[in-house]
Amino acid sequence: MSDDVRIGQRIRRYRRSRGLSLDQAAGLAGISKPYLSRLERGERSLNSRALLNRISSALQVPVPDLTDQPYVPRGRAAADLRPGVTETRLALLDPSGPPRSEAEIASGVDGLDLLMNSSDPVGQARVVPDLLRWTQQSALMLGTPAAYQRVVVAAYAAVFMMRNLGEYDLAWMAAERMRAAAEHTVDPATLGFAAYAQAHALVGAGALRRARAAAYAMAQAMPVTDREGLAARGSCLLVAASTSAKLGDIDGARELVAEAGRLAERLDGPTLIARHTSFATWNVIMHRVAIEVEGGDPAAAVDAAYPLCQRPVPNRERMSYLWVDVGRAFEQLDRRPEAIEAFRRAERAAPLRVRLSPVVSRCVSELLDKSHRRAGGADLRGLAERCGVLGHS
Repeated sequence: MSDDVRIGQRIRRYRRSRGLSLDQAAGLAGISKPYLSRLERGERSLNSRALLNRISSALQVPVPDLTDQPYVPRGRAAADLRPGVTETRLALLDPSGPPRSEAEIASGVDGLDLLMNSSDPVGQARVVPDLLRWTQQSALMLGTPAAYQRVVVAAYAAVFMMRNLGEYDLAWMAAERMRAAAEHTVDPATLGFAAYAQAHALVGAGALRRARAAAYAMAQAMPVTDREGLAARGSCLLVAASTSAKLGDIDGARELVAEAGRLAERLDGPTLIARHTSFATWNVIMHRVAIEVEGGDPAAAVDAAYPLCQRPVPNRERMSYLWVDVGRAFEQLDRRPEAIEAFRRAERAAPLRVRLSPVVSRCVSELLDKSHRRAGGADLRGLAERCGVLGHS
């Protein structure tokens, strides 16, 4: 059974449980009754996140419940990652334990940006929970802004680690811990950093409108009196832009990305916030690519991505996101070989993240269907098997 059929079955089940007819649900989602019927039968793919979000809103069901995301890690990956989830939960609920020296804590926190950009979720699962626990212990003992700043960075890493693993409740808990620590720093830019993380946690859980409102409000309130404030405001604008695109407001998303781009041009060198959020001109370009894919203009997406495809940035995690969006664009253009190669490049950049991605799995499944599966070629079949799609046919 394909992913399209599974998602269609869930849509039908939730629609009926809500007592909605096809006409009513289609009207609430802003689509035609025949189109919704084809979606429910698995005859059409839900490759548009904006459409998926409209259906989610119409049925009052979180997106993860419709897509059954994330795919569960299999084999060794599951064994290596689960302890990290358990330890992160414990670090958030009870950070007590043997203390560590300030030098050891500071050294670990200083290297978190490189670890989080390395596309090594297993390594992250081994390091982040301990740092989250130790930084909280240190902040409670010292009570200094610097100590709470380290909690902010450790909690930020936990937000994204948990979000990427589909542990959305834990991602939100970590974001709340980050916000509370940011308030102790009495620094507007750090509060903006926390708002950026909270918005991402909300997006993962499907609360898109709240995420966009929070990120946009913080971007507007953020003073740009120093470089950290500039990076915080730009980062919030980017998450507001990507969320707007997922909600179907493509023009609004483009305006927000353009504003973020102007701020990125003013940022002369890295800041703590920019290091962790990757706020820079190249990341603005990546958001522009994603928005054009979401807006149904794949040619514009490919054109926008060209400079980064020719000269990739040294951030494996972010490059994997770019290659996924490029793959989606090529799929929309019906350029199958380029789409497969883009997804394979995404996988090489971040193997586990890409293999667990519901978006990639749906696209690969669609490519298989178009290729009549057995004629899909070794590269596509291998990718499909690693994504857990081949066995669903």
